[in-house]
Amino acid sequence: MSWSRFSRLNQAIEDLSPTASIVQVKRAWDLFDDKEALVSLLTLEYPMNNLGQKKAVKWVTKFYEAFDDEIEQYADMYGDLGEGIYFFDEGGEDSNFSITAVYNLLIQDCSRIESNTFDLFDSMFEEMSALEKKWFLRYWVRTPRHGFGSGNVVKALAKIYDKKQAEVKKHCNFNTYRNVVSAYESGETPSMDLTVGSYVAPMLAKSVPKNKWPREKLVEYKYDGARYQIHRNGDNVIIFNRKGVIVTEQFPDVVREVLSWEISPFIVDSEIYPINEDGSPAKFQLMNARFHSKDANEAVIKCPVAIAIFDCLMIRGNGLIDTPLKDRLQFIEMFPDQAARVVNPDNSIPFYSEAISKGFEGIMIKDLNACYESGKRSVKWAKYKPPTIELDVVITGARYGDGKRANVMASYDMAVSDSEGGFISIGAVGTGFSDSDFLSLTRQLKPIVTHLDGDTHKVKPRIVLQVKADLVTSNEKGEYGLRFPRKTRIRNDKPVSDINTIDDMKEMM
Repeated sequence: MSWSRFSRLNQAIEDLSPTASIVQVKRAWDLFDDKEALVSLLTLEYPMNNLGQKKAVKWVTKFYEAFDDEIEQYADMYGDLGEGIYFFDEGGEDSNFSITAVYNLLIQDCSRIESNTFDLFDSMFEEMSALEKKWFLRYWVRTPRHGFGSGNVVKALAKIYDKKQAEVKKHCNFNTYRNVVSAYESGETPSMDLTVGSYVAPMLAKSVPKNKWPREKLVEYKYDGARYQIHRNGDNVIIFNRKGVIVTEQFPDVVREVLSWEISPFIVDSEIYPINEDGSPAKFQLMNARFHSKDANEAVIKCPVAIAIFDCLMIRGNGLIDTPLKDRLQFIEMFPDQAARVVNPDNSIPFYSEAISKGFEGIMIKDLNACYESGKRSVKWAKYKPPTIELDVVITGARYGDGKRANVMASYDMAVSDSEGGFISIGAVGTGFSDSDFLSLTRQLKPIVTHLDGDTHKVKPRIVLQVKADLVTSNEKGEYGLRFPRKTRIRNDKPVSDINTIDDMKEMM
């Protein structure tokens, strides 16, 4: 009955604070036999299954023999398919499925609705209770919405196995969560050797004033794409997104390109970005064709991409993360499709102007003496963009609009993180959104509303926005805000743990 137990665990942590959720997971941990499957699900560290919300709705509609739009209406009403089915379904008793059996179904390829996978889905889904169905569907489309991210998993593992958080985090930076748990269960220390196929937590950049840039530096274009870690061993290529999820099937053209390189094995850090017919960078929104396409080969045509390799973590079996950048550079330069760069320029601004004129986001400034600080946001990597304020924030509240937007949430309270794991409000944003953005956000926010404060629906901090503003402001009360904020992206690729901090805002003033 471990799937029913897992469903109840998820239901509990959805309604609890992060601290209480960690305690809940610790208490339930020993009730599960397959702890590797458990941690893989909690961290979304399982293979992509080519499903998606629309296809899931279609499959569920077929299961219930419902009208074409009936299930979709429930999904819209409650914000997501899992929650909708929880109220649509008549209930039923708990199943006897193990978490292993359900996990194995969740990772099956769902490219075709007529596949054998649906037959298995049909037989297992029928035996689940409404609560089990809710969490099955949420994990099936990879949107559990319980807010128990990887940071909380690290804290929980530290408590479960009586270890320091820093130690667990370091182990998780160099291993899959599955491998970390497997080692802990065996009383062993997880390997710290870099291994092809084992995701490495990326080093992250900060916005750093020019007067604090390193003296010895590498300056490179900042690409407006998405960050990917590419692993290769012989004919085996694996592409991870920045959350550590395997997305290889989204990029058959990148795989072909990587296989043409006469280097193996390796692990490289890269940006994959959309391009126009002439090879110039295209708008980031074009990448949606890669993220949401049902046909990867069709997406290749709709969204041609280029690769910009900017770091090498391992090559021919030799790990490089403890090697200074100035020494890693010789290995980085062995690869085709590198990021454009200049080493120790007398003046970085001409290179910056060149990047902007070619349609790139700006520049990155990296300390040549810095090692690769896995899982850390470091001042040793600085980003420099046009003189607008840009922040990653989390939505903490929302209000319905007026007129034609009366049925959608159209204004969103923003927050950055403080130094203690909490959030600090910095005002609201309501510009830069399309009608489809408002509809999508409303669907995502409805299930995570905690309470109503006047006309504001307070929500759990789950959804990240990238916003631009003209200025960071402050008042006599020590409160911070943004002048003329506008949304630039909905960052479904970025976890809440990676949003900007209040200290970041202070540095931008």
